[in-house]
Amino acid sequence: MNTTEIKDLIEKYNSQTATTEEKKLVEEWYERIDGAELTLNQSEDIEVKEQILTRVTSRIQKSAKPKRVRLNDVWLFKAAVILVAFMAGTYIYFKQNSRPQVSSTIAKINKKPIVPGGNNAVLLLADGSQIILNKTSDGQVANQSGVEVIKTKSGELLYRFTGNSTAGAAAINTVITPRGGQYHLILVDGTEVWLNASSSVRFPTAFVGKERKVEVTGEAYFEVAKNKTKPFIVHTNQSDIQVLGTHFNVNAYADEEYQRTTLLEGSIEIKQGNKKALLKPGQQASLNLKAAGIKVNEVADLEAVVAWKNGYFQFDRSDLPSVMRQVSRWYDAEVIYNGKIPAKQYSGKIPRNVSVVKLVEMLAYSGIHCKIENNQITVNPK
Repeated sequence: MNTTEIKDLIEKYNSQTATTEEKKLVEEWYERIDGAELTLNQSEDIEVKEQILTRVTSRIQKSAKPKRVRLNDVWLFKAAVILVAFMAGTYIYFKQNSRPQVSSTIAKINKKPIVPGGNNAVLLLADGSQIILNKTSDGQVANQSGVEVIKTKSGELLYRFTGNSTAGAAAINTVITPRGGQYHLILVDGTEVWLNASSSVRFPTAFVGKERKVEVTGEAYFEVAKNKTKPFIVHTNQSDIQVLGTHFNVNAYADEEYQRTTLLEGSIEIKQGNKKALLKPGQQASLNLKAAGIKVNEVADLEAVVAWKNGYFQFDRSDLPSVMRQVSRWYDAEVIYNGKIPAKQYSGKIPRNVSVVKLVEMLAYSGIHCKIENNQITVNPK
């Protein structure tokens, strides 16, 4: 396997397009180099690793431009080192198969590597059946009450009338993203919804009444199709958000202290019991069940609010638990704290597609020091 194939394989694993056999191979690499130390004869270990390293680095040097080091080359070298460790371990294992070559600590390791999320979601149909969208082929996935459900080539979920729908009939569907998942769907009225990790949207396949109402948990970004005669209502566990046609983001995770609704375009009305607030573009409404009331603030950086939709973590004077909750959801990894949580605020921007190792390096630049072990991210105060 050459270095290009190594890179392609790991990229396929991270994007969750790898076959079962390819996933197994990557996870075996992980198990051997990250999960435990190999118990090797020192002279054999050095000899084998040096031989393999010479061959692999030779390939890299031949393909690289002289006197220029690119990020991709550095990444490729790291991938090569992974292969070196794997091949060296395999060589010794078959040469000395009379004794186990992996230390006993492997039993304590969760074999699942920590990887960034991707387009993963489950569609729950009205009849109770479930469709795993990232494992479903493109094309029609369902037809309910005259509404066709299509998975497009770009990975979106599209609802559209077939022309023979029954008046007054509408089925209820739900799209759920797991930890480490996101999804984009287009409702039958043309409204677009982007779901962040660990979120859901429940909606009718057709809006047949006087309003268009959906229910959301977690975080979602909406671009609502305009219809002055039929308001669009987003229901969360704390509020109702009513719009006619607008762009806004709602963050309603149950583990966040506040529900925050941010308006980018148009106007929206927030209702919590008998309390109401009208938002203008650039404003954010914050709600807290422990202290009833709606607080409206101006948002300094709207881009930071919807950075997740555009493929980034972007922190703007965020506290450490807030930062790490986002990381935990996207990488589907438990975060634990070693010692007292520092009372600091952090700002920065990190691509959401980086490996967890690169993520930890980038967080360290902001003063957040982490260690990866046992499918956990441990935060160490400094």
